[in-house]
Amino acid sequence: MRIYNRQQKYGPTDFVEQSETYSPDYHKRFHSQDKNMWVDMELSKEVSQEEIAKLMRYKLDMWRMVHCTGSVLVIGGYALPLALFWLANDTWVPSSFNATPEELKAWRHAQDLYRYRSIPSYLTDTKWHFDFHAYPWNETQEQAWDDLFEKNDVWRDPKLVRHAAQMYDGFIKFELIRRKSLRHLSRSMNIPTFPMLTRLCNGTRVRDYWNLAWCEDYMVITQKLHEKMSDEDLYDYAWRRFLAPYDKNLTREQLMERVEGYFTFLGPEFVEKGKTPNLVILTNYVMGYYNDPAYLEEDISELDKNDYDHLASWGKDAFLRRLEFENGPLRDQVEAHTQKLLAEREEAEQRAAKAAALAKTG
Repeated sequence: MRIYNRQQKYGPTDFVEQSETYSPDYHKRFHSQDKNMWVDMELSKEVSQEEIAKLMRYKLDMWRMVHCTGSVLVIGGYALPLALFWLANDTWVPSSFNATPEELKAWRHAQDLYRYRSIPSYLTDTKWHFDFHAYPWNETQEQAWDDLFEKNDVWRDPKLVRHAAQMYDGFIKFELIRRKSLRHLSRSMNIPTFPMLTRLCNGTRVRDYWNLAWCEDYMVITQKLHEKMSDEDLYDYAWRRFLAPYDKNLTREQLMERVEGYFTFLGPEFVEKGKTPNLVILTNYVMGYYNDPAYLEEDISELDKNDYDHLASWGKDAFLRRLEFENGPLRDQVEAHTQKLLAEREEAEQRAAKAAALAKTG
């Protein structure tokens, strides 16, 4: 409530008076990153960094519970079995339901698996869509665009990648994001999208999440709080920004490298004016740490196998397939049937011979 009151009291006019914008080109209401998102640079006077972190976790939990309880309100008691089944899944259960460290570890593992599943499709969708609409203007922007989508924990220079955010910020903004891309982004952030009633609904959640994250980032950068955090708090801080999957078990030095790279990507104007880089490019940068197939359980030797063994029979000539059938299953069936007929014939002959012998002796 203190954050909301400060926003209404000290926020820019556009931010206070209108929570979304209308684009005559796109014919949709949505959130403008410039007008409807605001980094409160003096928020630390009333709210601590720990309180913002708790609020971010609370919002995610609340959005999940709203989807669960909403189905009960719509279809009544019929939704109770579905709600119980839904809450029994670590993918969508609120984090506050985990009381022990073991339960919290399993919950984080499920969250990371969902991120690993959803993020690559979001990154690919963004790359293909942006490649279709615009091209880099110089070699620096071209290199930045290519580095942005590197896989498998390849180091990406945040100063270089930032050129991609500046390149696209002029004409492809967050308010123009497509419904499909927004659904990909929400799922990548572990935000429930079922059902996604309106594009504006999920856009509000993405906007609120990153608006809080940037306010927390400003506190951390200006006060250098990341240097004072414990290892657990630093990992949680990086994880909430999609910088550090828990299955990687990163050291403190590795975490600091990724966090400081993220601060570099935010740029100097973030500290001076509270100006943030393009949100779509920012999410692609931080989520690139999940663009890694390391969570897969299959061995790499599986890639050397033939994926189409089950279709081999369709590539053969009909005559060859008939020969295989006649010399395989059909031959076995015919042989079994023939042996059965021979046995029945032999048994009938034995009965006839016995009957003839009895007739002669009788």
